[in-house]
Amino acid sequence: MAENIKANLGIGPMSSETIEAVYRYSNFHRKQIMLIASKNQIDYSGGYVNKWTTKEYAEELSKLRKKYSFSDVVNCRDHCGPGFNGNYKLEDTYNTIKSDIENNFDLIHIDFCHYEGTNQERLIESKKAFEMCKSLNEKIFIEIGTDENLGDKFALNSLEDIEEEIDYFSSFSKPEFFVVQTGSLVMEINQVGSFNIDFSKEISEIIKDKGIKFKEHNADYLPSSEITKRRGIVDAMNIAPQFGVLQTSLVLNKCLAYGINYDEWGNVIIKNKKWKKWLHKNTEENKFLCMNIAGHYHYSCDEYKRIIDKLNKHEDIAETIIESLMEVIEHYENSF
Repeated sequence: MAENIKANLGIGPMSSETIEAVYRYSNFHRKQIMLIASKNQIDYSGGYVNKWTTKEYAEELSKLRKKYSFSDVVNCRDHCGPGFNGNYKLEDTYNTIKSDIENNFDLIHIDFCHYEGTNQERLIESKKAFEMCKSLNEKIFIEIGTDENLGDKFALNSLEDIEEEIDYFSSFSKPEFFVVQTGSLVMEINQVGSFNIDFSKEISEIIKDKGIKFKEHNADYLPSSEITKRRGIVDAMNIAPQFGVLQTSLVLNKCLAYGINYDEWGNVIIKNKKWKKWLHKNTEENKFLCMNIAGHYHYSCDEYKRIIDKLNKHEDIAETIIESLMEVIEHYENSF
């Protein structure tokens, strides 16, 4: 269990390679980093990352902690709430919480933005989930974010409304992080949002005055200039899709370089339509783009594994992927 959280970067465990890149970078650079597993990726009943259950995932992290003895990785649950995996039953959310705490997660993000009820009911149910976490482990860190992220097209809530919500949660316990929309939004292979610096400065002051840290989600694909804008305003950022896209594009391009056919895997990706949620200005006619933005959902399928076996005859493809992913981590760590 982490004694404190000083990390300013959260990374989604998009693949085995992403997870190892986080541990390796943390180990060699002595940096604390957060791994932020969504319910789709890892959950008590399984997920798309290696089809691991929470218990199996925790066992893998334990192995990596031993392999990288100087690593400092904070194990976090991202977006714990109804609807994120298509299941809106509260029992499903509670099962996630129970399994996370049984398997020594350090932080749980309570997010009931998809709860089917009034705003007041959403807050009440969020409180129940919050209190359940603390009843199972009083030392668990909590992140709160109850507003669906829509990027630069969202209608800003008033600062008073946001402060009122922060006060509501602070009245019964102090969250580690509070998530508020900043304008950032990831679509396709780009950052299509725009950082609202004036609003973010104001909300940052409100959050920090209450002894809470301000976290930004959807911070992928940012150049150094955009990352540095956030210094002193945002305390931590989450990135995830960028790692999946980088791994997929690298694998596809290596296939092209070595003359390896990837059509079977490509057909699986296109057929399952996971790319639909990421499309912005393109359509499904751009099949290569669709493959790049949704390939990470299909690393566990046999078609992908056959490609990896063929690539390994030419080079250690896992090492190539891990080294490339570590470059992204370094970019963020050096800029923030």
